[in-house]
Amino acid sequence: MYRCKVWVFALSWEKQMCGKTSLLVLLALLFFALPVRAQRPITGGSQQLAANPGATGSIPAAGSSLESDGLLSPSVSGRFYEIAYNLAGSKDAERSEIEQAIALLAAAVKLNSDARQARGLLIELACRQAGRDHFNLVYSLLVDYVDQSADLDIAEKAIVYLLERMNSREEREKLLGQLLKTVGPNNIILSSKLDTMLGLLKAEKADSKAAEFHFMQAYKNNRYNKLAFDKLTELAPEQIGPAVRLERLRLALRENPSDIEAAIAFANFAEQLQLYQTAAAGYEYCTNLFRYLYESEPIPARIYLPWAISNYNTKRSTSKCLRIAKLIRQERGFDLRLEAIAGKAAIKIGDVELATQIFREAEEKAKQMLAAPATSRSISDSGSSESSRSRQAYLEQLAWFYCFTLPIPGKAIPLANEAWAAENSPVTSALLAYALVTDKQIEWAKPLLKDQERNQIADLALGQIQLADGQVNLAIETLSSAITKDPGSFAAERAKEILARQGKAYVPPTDPNAVLASLQNAFDKTFVPVFIAPEKIISARLDVQGETFPYGDEFSGIVAVVNNSSEPFVISDDGLFKGNIRVDAAISGDLSKNIPDLVFTKIRTTFLAEPGRSVIFPVRLFTGELRRTLLSYPQASLDIEFTLYLDPVMTDDGKIANRLTHIKPAGARVRRPGFKLTGKYLRDRFNSISRAPVEQKIKTAQLFTGLMTEQHEMSKRKLPYRVMYADWAADLMRSALLHESGLLRNSAENEWIVKVHTMTEMLSLPLDHELIGVVAENLNDAKWPVRMMAIYLLANRADGQFDKVLDWTAKNDRSKSVRDLAIALSGRSQSK
Repeated sequence: MYRCKVWVFALSWEKQMCGKTSLLVLLALLFFALPVRAQRPITGGSQQLAANPGATGSIPAAGSSLESDGLLSPSVSGRFYEIAYNLAGSKDAERSEIEQAIALLAAAVKLNSDARQARGLLIELACRQAGRDHFNLVYSLLVDYVDQSADLDIAEKAIVYLLERMNSREEREKLLGQLLKTVGPNNIILSSKLDTMLGLLKAEKADSKAAEFHFMQAYKNNRYNKLAFDKLTELAPEQIGPAVRLERLRLALRENPSDIEAAIAFANFAEQLQLYQTAAAGYEYCTNLFRYLYESEPIPARIYLPWAISNYNTKRSTSKCLRIAKLIRQERGFDLRLEAIAGKAAIKIGDVELATQIFREAEEKAKQMLAAPATSRSISDSGSSESSRSRQAYLEQLAWFYCFTLPIPGKAIPLANEAWAAENSPVTSALLAYALVTDKQIEWAKPLLKDQERNQIADLALGQIQLADGQVNLAIETLSSAITKDPGSFAAERAKEILARQGKAYVPPTDPNAVLASLQNAFDKTFVPVFIAPEKIISARLDVQGETFPYGDEFSGIVAVVNNSSEPFVISDDGLFKGNIRVDAAISGDLSKNIPDLVFTKIRTTFLAEPGRSVIFPVRLFTGELRRTLLSYPQASLDIEFTLYLDPVMTDDGKIANRLTHIKPAGARVRRPGFKLTGKYLRDRFNSISRAPVEQKIKTAQLFTGLMTEQHEMSKRKLPYRVMYADWAADLMRSALLHESGLLRNSAENEWIVKVHTMTEMLSLPLDHELIGVVAENLNDAKWPVRMMAIYLLANRADGQFDKVLDWTAKNDRSKSVRDLAIALSGRSQSK
């Protein structure tokens, strides 16, 4: 009966074309009409929406008032951003939610040109939206967004998005060139990325010179740009000298101090350059890092052998070889090669007696192991069990020992011959040839070096054969080549001795002192790496300015990642910290609730943090489920504990932890006391609505809608805390929304801001037909943000029964922002 009467009235109204409310508003009211006996949600009961599917008639155009030019409001912009953030902040947001969020964010940017967070999120979502071309939007947003503090992740996503919409390589090149001019100067790290992309395109069409130029520019702007460096090395290796290569390896280790492969690569190249003190320190770093990463595993030979030989070749640290040998004996057992280095080191420091003892014991142990059954052998090269070592390895190592450590050709030859007979390889051929040469059996040695790969020992043997044949100059060249292959080895040491007898001194292709001087100037005192446990390199804090926040007071947090080391700290995908941040919240007190992933984001607004400095990231804490809970229960006293995770991972037992597990999650606590409500206070706030400033009206709207939500919850269940309630209070707060001069109906100039804020607070409030009616009136407001918020609020209460209003708005509203949101909401409705 009720619905029939309303429908007859609607037809009569349309014929007479009279009244103060537009048909759009009336149509909205019809879609939301309720039976007369329906109970208001504030006092309990069920809510039943009744639509009029048979409605006909055209919807008249909107009124003649146009939205104000230059309409601005940072606070309304912030509320639109908050809604969009909650809608589409997660990676699994639905397409319709992304579309709505994009419309809201575009409006937020329109209302506040300084809305940096809104601009960044809008770029991200526009790039994620499948099936829509946002090229012009993303490009213009990117140009306005990029500066030295721009989030590199967002900017790079935008660039990739724009490139994917180009139809040819030429168009992509043109776009990158344009971006280099427009946004490149504003962010040097992003400029490096753009030059790298352009270099890759140039390389695709074999324009080597242009590609080389762009890769060079990219590396100059960002020395941590590994891709640019690698490509430059491919195209122009002659431009990458040893000092630049070593610098790059050192920067890679700085970027991720826990990367064992980066540490080994740096130490290895320093050793090749005969920077033995640097190499020894690098391998010591590798040793400490390996122990940190793999506590229960023994140090592998690929670390301890070059560590020992590097110390052997230093001027000041030769004795350290003895300590290394002792350490490895305790951890791993016997290694003939390491014992040989220790014995030679003892000779070098003048302790011949100790050297004799080491050699004798090593020789005896090696012979025993060679003679023992396979199951009892214990010499190890890669951490394998004793039984895994083959006789072949012992033969080769013992032959090498008698060639270079304790030179006895009579013992070296039979061992090398047996090894060669069992396995004819470049290694065994070279060992046997060298043993024969040292025993003056030159003619027997020559055939062994034919048709074999020329390794260092082969060159050493060949050089001596050439000397014996009178080919002195060729021998000097061959011996020099042998040294260059591994300048720190015992074979190289022997080759240097032979050269010295010819009156020649080995000259390295690169001056180690020059390389060291240039890099020490570039790195100051941090060139030689010193291992520091990752948990001591960085620490994190979550700071909240304040401890107690009354109802309605918003709060945010500051994540501070502190660089405690003595050199710069890099935030990147390859770095120690990749920029991923997660904040969980736990509510206790009058209510209990856990809110995981309150904040989950990746932030790369800062690329480099200097020693002793902090990287600061602001995070929104008064948001999402926490915001809804705090505002929906004004009279509850609540404690909130926040937990911060850096690069969070799931542990084996299903718990969240920092990726660097030794770093404990940081935390912060705040308190929200319950609102002490009195009748006088409510009346005073109500009476002040007509004369209060905008900010106070917004606070009143927040409090009243929160109290109404709380009363609704109380009608469904008993709340676990004391709540002040009276029927007159509910009527008073409803009147604040429904009255002609109330929060939703005041037509004064600046009241549009109050209306938008009020409706955003009503998103959590169940609406009856009276509240729907007053919201629907705002569909015809002169200010587009009001219409926009009204249509969003009503669409979220319609459950698919608001389609005709959305369709009309999408086609006819004066504001593109409102039309875009209506289209997005229509898409959601159709997908249900």
